[in-house]
Amino acid sequence: MNYKTVIIDDSSVHRLAISFLVQNHPKLQLIGAYSDPYEGIKAIYEHNVDIVFMDILLDDLNAFELLDQIEIPAAIIMNSSWEKFSSKAGQYGLQYFLTKPMQKSDFEAAVKGVLQSLESNKVTRYASS
Repeated sequence: MNYKTVIIDDSSVHRLAISFLVQNHPKLQLIGAYSDPYEGIKAIYEHNVDIVFMDILLDDLNAFELLDQIEIPAAIIMNSSWEKFSSKAGQYGLQYFLTKPMQKSDFEAAVKGVLQSLESNKVTRYASS
């Protein structure tokens, strides 16, 4: 089974790097990579996406503000150049946080954990409170 994946990141370099990792993973199918978070959210709903790689610091808002506004029915792997956001991601119930630049081994470990959770139906799909 291939898991539908979306990337939301305002950095074209990071979108390209994560896209490469997703496209070369045997169980992931890249639906799209978006700089505009609202276009990414639209794709998540239109394609019933399973996994979202989301940058924290986006152009007009941050991912936490976005999560406060919109329910995202997918497993989220947060990523940022700033390690300090990992504890806040945990406060939102997000288990996976990757520091950029993303190492392939860290990417593989996060994806493996999310896939195991999805396959056992134990994944936290984010719902705003």
